[in-house]
Amino acid sequence: LRGTSVLLAHASLGQALAVFAATPRKATHFTDSEMRELRALVDAILPATDSPAASAADTHFFIDGALPLCATAKAQATFRAGLADLARVQFATKSAAEQVEILKARAAQDVPLQYDESFFKIAKDYTLTGYFLSETGATQALAYDKVPGGYWGDLPLTAAQKAWTL
Repeated sequence: LRGTSVLLAHASLGQALAVFAATPRKATHFTDSEMRELRALVDAILPATDSPAASAADTHFFIDGALPLCATAKAQATFRAGLADLARVQFATKSAAEQVEILKARAAQDVPLQYDESFFKIAKDYTLTGYFLSETGATQALAYDKVPGGYWGDLPLTAAQKAWTL
């Protein structure tokens, strides 16, 4: 929660979200090889299910844009080092099951670490934030309940039912 609040409260978030409006999308912070690892990483964290995978929402491009704008220098260095570790084990070429095992080991290793020192915490935080702020994540992965919705002047309630609030 702390990491998400830092990311969302940061004044540069608007610039980071502009990544979703850019076409064609091009990496500005990471190299092409780092982007391949990053794409595999976000898809291992949020694979395709009944909703699209994280890379379908260009979450890896969000991370490329948001990390240099929103993360501390220490968190940026931690993330880049973690990405280099994934490249050393050729993470992007591994099967989905192998990728999950690698991430489980990394997550267990990162448990006692503070946010800025934990590659897995940073990766998960930015992946989830980028995905659910994207149009794909917001429209295909989340349920949308239109508020204020329609007007029902006389909504029958049962005796044990609570009234609605907004």
